Amino acid sequence: MGFGITTGGYLLYCEGLPLPVLVPESQVDLGVTSAEPLHASIYPDRDTALEELAARVPEASHPRYAYYRGAGGALIVPTLFSPAATPRIARTMLEVRTHLTQATQRELKVLLLTLTGTKVLQGVFSRVLRVGSEPELRPLSRQEPPGGPAPASRPPAPRAAPPASEAAPAPVPAAPAPAAPAPAPGSAVPSPSLVQALSGGNPTPRVAPGPRLPRDVVVGPTAPRELPPNRPISSSPTQNAQVQVDIQYLQDMGATNLRVNQQQLKLGNRPRVGTNRPDLQFDYNGRRYHVEYDTPASGRGPGHQSRIVSNDPDAEIILLIVP
Repeated sequence: MGFGITTGGYLLYCEGLPLPVLVPESQVDLGVTSAEPLHASIYPDRDTALEELAARVPEASHPRYAYYRGAGGALIVPTLFSPAATPRIARTMLEVRTHLTQATQRELKVLLLTLTGTKVLQGVFSRVLRVGSEPELRPLSRQEPPGGPAPASRPPAPRAAPPASEAAPAPVPAAPAPAAPAPAPGSAVPSPSLVQALSGGNPTPRVAPGPRLPRDVVVGPTAPRELPPNRPISSSPTQNAQVQVDIQYLQDMGATNLRVNQQQLKLGNRPRVGTNRPDLQFDYNGRRYHVEYDTPASGRGPGHQSRIVSNDPDAEIILLIVP
């Protein structure tokens, strides 16, 4: 088990998995010591498990949790990590929090005494003090499921030349010059994993299809009308900008039947096979592709991938990490 100030959760190291699994803090409540599972069923993803909890558990009842497949189906995990649901993991979470608190307090105390005017260090020190205190009760959240990769460190942005005066710098040109440095994240270049996937080397590992959700099974086959491709896929301006850059790249490559944030369709835009809405879907070289844009700390991509491939085992899924 690992825990840090800036990771946004716990890193769960499991035997048989090459990378740690991120468990967001929103899915951990170390104050719940009495709870029971809804039943022994295992749901295909977190959203389905939470919907079943909301439908079956009255609002005023004692805490309940359900099990679902996380980490791309590699793990069976509860909707809430707590001493009641996962006693050994919860005990380890408390231990690593205490260890981090003690170690960081020792290191930062000297810095705070010598740099009393540094607001950044004061904020970090306050964060550590809160981490070391008694756990707070957190409401059950419909946020990211565990199973996402640990947040990757971002490469530093290219160092810009110092401005000649105190005036605001001029805006960056829309099209970089040929001799410009490598673009920073968010610049107008197609997603590297998307380019790699269309070249025949999809970096997203395939997963086996599972049972389909009832609402996907009964959905009508008629495809809904196509909406403009400039629609948003999330509240992230970076992701919304990146999907438009990727769409332009796909159109240049000859991709067809592009749809943005619409219900899942098969090759040739027929038939409709699910009520889920992939961020981007298109046809290329006789294959149906679905692209999901995720944040470094979200981890919802594997759950979306599992649902997409269950609805269409022939589909190709590309998971992208865009802040």
